[in-house]
Amino acid sequence: MENPGDFFIRHYFAEEKLQRQHRLYIRLLASILTVFVFAVMQMYRSSLIESSIFALVSISIVFFIRFRSIRRAREREEALFNLLEVDPAVFDHPSRMEIALKAAQSGSFQTLLVSKTQRRNRGSDEKGFTSGKTASLLDSALERRDASLSDGNFDGLEGDLRPSELLVSEANVRYEQIARQRWKDSESNDQDLIEAGVERLGDLVRTDWFEKNAKDGAVEALMESKSDDEPV
Repeated sequence: MENPGDFFIRHYFAEEKLQRQHRLYIRLLASILTVFVFAVMQMYRSSLIESSIFALVSISIVFFIRFRSIRRAREREEALFNLLEVDPAVFDHPSRMEIALKAAQSGSFQTLLVSKTQRRNRGSDEKGFTSGKTASLLDSALERRDASLSDGNFDGLEGDLRPSELLVSEANVRYEQIARQRWKDSESNDQDLIEAGVERLGDLVRTDWFEKNAKDGAVEALMESKSDDEPV
């Protein structure tokens, strides 16, 4: 298992090497375009306006390639920070790469990661950071694991509910109690259940009551009554 700090350092210097190569490529391209513009000017005896257009197009090409390179480097940088789960305060800092590099080199990279309170509902793995490498669930080399052997491994991973979450949980419990009582009252006052001599709708379904009391067009009548009750 690779340490997050070492993982960051390795990718940091790999990105630095890639950026140096890109800058060298940009300089080489700029030199080639400069020579090309001068050659065209000498060959065709271009006017000042035409020469300016050639120069402007060449500069635009160089700037476009450089801008795209910087944008892709920024995307790779953000992907790296997301993978390492760096704290948002560091993620939004303009000098985040330098801050992370200093922390990684000093061995304090763990202090930049998201705290446990910020991921209170996220499970943790005792094996730690995986560098993005995971085993395929369909790999034939994987050994079968009995789920019953891991009972209780995930108990206590979730933190305490926040006030808003606690309020929603209490409201759900209360609504469940009210709905259960309403259903019970509805069953106790249902004339069909009383006539059939049963207490619950499930007991009525198991009898032949519906076959004996079937009515043609009952579904259509029910749908029409519902449509009449809906506001226009």
